[in-house]
Amino acid sequence: MTTRQAHQAAQKTTTKRTINYWKYSFIVLLAVVIGTVGFVGYNVTAPKTETIKTEKIIKADSTFEIQMHKKQINSLVAYYLQNYLEDSKIKYQLTLDQQAILSGQFKFLGFPVEFNLFFEPYVLENGDVQLRAKQLAVGQLKVPMSFVFNYIKRQYKFPKWVILDAHKSRITLRLNEFKLENGMQVTAKHIDLKNDKIDLNVYIPLKNKK
Repeated sequence: MTTRQAHQAAQKTTTKRTINYWKYSFIVLLAVVIGTVGFVGYNVTAPKTETIKTEKIIKADSTFEIQMHKKQINSLVAYYLQNYLEDSKIKYQLTLDQQAILSGQFKFLGFPVEFNLFFEPYVLENGDVQLRAKQLAVGQLKVPMSFVFNYIKRQYKFPKWVILDAHKSRITLRLNEFKLENGMQVTAKHIDLKNDKIDLNVYIPLKNKK
């Protein structure tokens, strides 16, 4: 092997290791973003905790905590929605600022109208996240929040584990019902957008025993 060939082989090995590192890092971050997409609100430390009964309980042989920032989640949410909504005619965005903001369009009298729907998140006892709508911004129009909520429930594409309740104007992210192809799951622990801290629990699935 010549010196040039050896150098090229070393470069390929280094590149492969770098790709693998970012591949697995991205899987963890993507799991996190789907779980928190939210979600996410202003200076929230899980007040008014509620309990939701679920038959699906996470079983894992290893778990660890991870802390993310709004900028990281916004980047991953944008990437996830770009792929998830690739075949959908209706697009929307979810970003984190002082609150979780769902941005999109609805049709009013046949014309498209842009809106921003602001949510306050609550971390539930089982690690799920509930987003409660607090404010609707649609420019000069006076449109009821229930109208917009019913519209997005009928027209927008959401994953099965994202449950919209138009009557109560809230969205529940049932993280306990979501998992990646490798079985990894994520639940929320603490959300504090004011201090830019989002704490999550990451679960590694049990291996099948022969």
